[in-house]
Amino acid sequence: MTSALTLSSFLYFLLFCATMTFSPGPMTLLLLGLGLKDGLRSSIPAQLGASVSYLISILIFAVGFSELIKGNLAITQTLQCVGVAYILYLAYKQWTSSGVSINRGAGVEGARSLFGKGLLTGFSNPKTLIMFSVVFPQFAGAGEHTSAADIAILGLTFLTLQCASGCLYCYFGQRIKHVLENPKRRVLLQRVTALLLLGVALMLARGFSH
Repeated sequence: MTSALTLSSFLYFLLFCATMTFSPGPMTLLLLGLGLKDGLRSSIPAQLGASVSYLISILIFAVGFSELIKGNLAITQTLQCVGVAYILYLAYKQWTSSGVSINRGAGVEGARSLFGKGLLTGFSNPKTLIMFSVVFPQFAGAGEHTSAADIAILGLTFLTLQCASGCLYCYFGQRIKHVLENPKRRVLLQRVTALLLLGVALMLARGFSH
């Protein structure tokens, strides 16, 4: 099992993936809320649930679905356009939003409940589905020859970055809550995120053009 990934393409994917995983979304806001309420330790079951959902999604979309549409240029290009359009939509929503809405939670939840919440949030996150069904196949091998080694490398990279993102959001949640409670600073965070997502969309469109 060999990899067709070059260093430059991996670094390109790493930058793209880091921007996507660290930008606010359903999962990061869930974990930030847990961090604000109970700190990093309480988020571990939710992060495990998210990781399981992402692993299953990688197997379904990055491996199974990409095999089904392999060689169908019309479907592939349509998905690529949908991916770019959706990220541009996210950028627009971030820019026009009045601020990050943080859910602190109503009470103490058990590990099983948090695991289920992380699992469901991961499965229902369109941003990551775009990653697995549109972006992963562009890096996994050359031409129409999808490499299992590339999928494994990209999947492990994504899971590592997602876990790091969740830990940072939870760890700093209680430490920056006074900053986040300031409406102007929360809006500033939204604007910065919007610019990052715009850059991601341009990167994705440029990659598809080649």
